[in-house]
Amino acid sequence: MDEIGLKILHLISKGAEAHIYRATYLGYDVVYKKRVPKPYRPPEFDRNLRVRRTINEARMLYYMRKFGIPAPTLFDYDLSETSITMEYIEGEVLERMLRRKPSREFIENMFLKVGEILGKIHLNGIAHGDFTTSNIIVVNNELPVIIDFGLSKRTNDIEEFAIDLHLMFRSLESTHYDIVEISKENVLKGYTNVVGTDFANKIYNKVLEIRRRGRYVRERRRK
Repeated sequence: MDEIGLKILHLISKGAEAHIYRATYLGYDVVYKKRVPKPYRPPEFDRNLRVRRTINEARMLYYMRKFGIPAPTLFDYDLSETSITMEYIEGEVLERMLRRKPSREFIENMFLKVGEILGKIHLNGIAHGDFTTSNIIVVNNELPVIIDFGLSKRTNDIEEFAIDLHLMFRSLESTHYDIVEISKENVLKGYTNVVGTDFANKIYNKVLEIRRRGRYVRERRRK
């Protein structure tokens, strides 16, 4: 690849769906995400699925920037390679930061902002689909930037919005149990600040319903 185009530097990670690389593109630091074929899927179905998901993620990144939501800038996408080139966010994943036991002030401020961002995403008719502490990068120790829109969708379905909140709560409970209550409290506070009390209550009640259904299924499996 020529110097002014895309230049792969190194592999960052291999996920279930895609390989993520650090790269440069037109002189910018970028992330290059390439969806890889799955041999267990019929080839035509696999190809169509990867193309659809690439288009969808590129579209979601465009919407994030359009609506003023902190997310990577989309530089390019290539359907023949089922790949996306996006801005490299210089920061640290929130999940890792929380393992170092940051101050109460940091936790309160960070999750207030996280809740506000989620509220803004939902008000613009988008569900993230995998809203966890692993998909938030913190820039300069203060700005949460949302990443990984591979499962995102345009929707006004209250349950889809509630799933985002449920996934955030579940990620806190499974990995950061010592700060669950203060984190949840501030996520809800920030979310309510943006969407309003009535809408926030609808979403939270749906979260409780989802969690009750989950407990019911687990109890049935144990019998």
